Amino acid sequence: MSISLDSLDIHRPQRYATQGFPWAEWDLLRREAPVFWYERDDVEPFWAVTRYDDVMTISGNPEVFINGGPRLRLALKGEPELLRGGLDEFGKSRGWDPQEPPDMVFMDNPRHRHVRKASSWAFTQGCMRGLMAHFDDLSSTFAEEFIAELEAGHAQGQAYDFVHGFAAKLPLAAVGEIMELPGEDWKRILIWSEAMIGEVPPEHILPGESVTQAAERSMNEFRTYLEVMVQAHRVEGGGPSEFINRMVDAEIQGEPMNDQQLIGYLFLLIGAGNDTTRNATAGGLAALLEHPEQCELLCAQPDLLPGAVNEILRWTSPVISFLRTATRDFDLSGTLIKKGETVCVFYPSANRDEAHFEDPYRFDIQRTPNDYLTFGYGAHFCIGTNLARAELTSMIKALIPILPRLELAGGATRIANTHVSGYSQLPVRLRAAEQSAVA
Repeated sequence: MSISLDSLDIHRPQRYATQGFPWAEWDLLRREAPVFWYERDDVEPFWAVTRYDDVMTISGNPEVFINGGPRLRLALKGEPELLRGGLDEFGKSRGWDPQEPPDMVFMDNPRHRHVRKASSWAFTQGCMRGLMAHFDDLSSTFAEEFIAELEAGHAQGQAYDFVHGFAAKLPLAAVGEIMELPGEDWKRILIWSEAMIGEVPPEHILPGESVTQAAERSMNEFRTYLEVMVQAHRVEGGGPSEFINRMVDAEIQGEPMNDQQLIGYLFLLIGAGNDTTRNATAGGLAALLEHPEQCELLCAQPDLLPGAVNEILRWTSPVISFLRTATRDFDLSGTLIKKGETVCVFYPSANRDEAHFEDPYRFDIQRTPNDYLTFGYGAHFCIGTNLARAELTSMIKALIPILPRLELAGGATRIANTHVSGYSQLPVRLRAAEQSAVA
């Protein structure tokens, strides 16, 4: 079926779940209408921005294209942004300021810069270097556990979900340890984090609830958990988490953060810290198994790991899009963006821009240069970039010895989301030759 500018669909969450990224649509837009006024009946209109250079221009002009406007993430008409689900009800019950941004992503400079500094100390390259050996040990253990599960189930021809069997484990452990969250809470935190992107296991949906309602309930349970956590660290002498103690004591432009601000801050850090790296790891495994020549190259030359990590980050692009609001008229590559209008930048499209990347649809772990936009650019460059790279490096390193034994088992399911991309489930199994050898 041919597509046209009038018929293409790049805004519906279910489209991303059933068909994956709309590569053909983005290709068409980059080729014919790189700054395209996108109007559909079920979404408020916006300018779709798909070329690398234009995404860079918007990201590099944060005073013109702000985060603090009425829209930050794509949502269908009548539906709240997923990360804001349940927030109004929760905040109203506690007398929160409805004008306060939910978290720092909704803020602009100078406040954004000051708020960001309150936690940036925990995610520096130096801190990550100090954690790499520990991350390597954890990843090796998780890989051993996962291959043991596959071996135990081979006789029954069972496949196992790579997402929860391996990819989700290190991001959860890393965030839990950095923030010194009780280990017995980590499984609940994972459930809450998945609810933030609209993923709720059937067993956690109450009778009569829709998935959206269950996700909002889960997010409010998470906010309640964080509320209790913050209060436990406001006592004299502080609480058990040094990270949260420092957040409680931090001052933003001379003022400490209140409960509303702290809960929103921790909600963002924990949720984002769990989801995006998990999705890059699962997508990275799929890419390696779908490109056996690259997989064999990495296994034969493990020193290519840094390049493989970079290519996985370009290839998977776990964050799909962000919206920005224009504060004044602006000429974007010959198209006039008027004050108050919304632009939507699509990072996966920028990461496949043929004007910037040679043969962009080739998965190449030796690609150089590889200046992808997976973590954004400019004022809102991802605060967790160093952590994400460190985690992904450790996880792929731990997989190298077992990659030749693995194959995709089919039946993968994707997240229904226009902001975060990834697999809900990615079944894998031992290769047929491996199963025979084990038997």
